[in-house]
Amino acid sequence: MYGPNRLLADLQALGHAASLIEAPDGTPFVLISPFLVPCGKFAEREIELALQATADFPRTVASAIHVRAKPQLFDYSDTLTNVRNITTSILGVDWRYWSHNFGWSEERTARRLTSQINRIFENA
Repeated sequence: MYGPNRLLADLQALGHAASLIEAPDGTPFVLISPFLVPCGKFAEREIELALQATADFPRTVASAIHVRAKPQLFDYSDTLTNVRNITTSILGVDWRYWSHNFGWSEERTARRLTSQINRIFENA
């Protein structure tokens, strides 16, 4: 099994409350809600986290996380060149796109993806 349903099933198997959603343009995402930020300066903040679900996951993964929080964890003005890039999300105005290259050449699993997401928050 590949694609959005695989990403969803793998994240649910890891214990995440996950569901499939679509952006207004039809792009599939897996939504983890609630997502409790595990570490870093935003530790213990409850947010919504969306991951674009590529058609061939786990072969490929999209290069970003999408975050919805009130108040936002980072906003557009928090972009720092070569550190983080926060832009608009195709999910809507309440969401922020956090650009990140997951380096998807080693172990290609939802567990590794989750570990890398945790590292994003640890280094935020």
